[in-house]
Amino acid sequence: MKNVFLAKRLHSFKYALNGLWHLWKKEINFRIQIFATITVVTTLSRLVEITRTKWMLITICVGIVLGAEAFNSDIERICDFISPEKNRQIKIIKDISAAAVLIVSVMAAIIGVIIFC
Repeated sequence: MKNVFLAKRLHSFKYALNGLWHLWKKEINFRIQIFATITVVTTLSRLVEITRTKWMLITICVGIVLGAEAFNSDIERICDFISPEKNRQIKIIKDISAAAVLIVSVMAAIIGVIIFC
């Protein structure tokens, strides 16, 4: 019984890693955000001493932004699958999804300014 439980968890983890790999390969915005995060955090952390609490906040912000980007990419793909042709309602859905990424990105940037300044 334990082997079945563990096998199912490993399969779930494998599916999640496949999704992450797909995001990396297909979504340029995901790669840009990772590159920008690594560049900014690495550079600024050398200039400013960061406490453990601040590192936790940075990590949470990065996770939220990347998670939002993953949801946005997924919503866009679902919309394209449902309606491959141009559709006003689909455009609104995609725009709102992109706005969610913008909102969390701006909030993360504000938190970054507070931490590093």
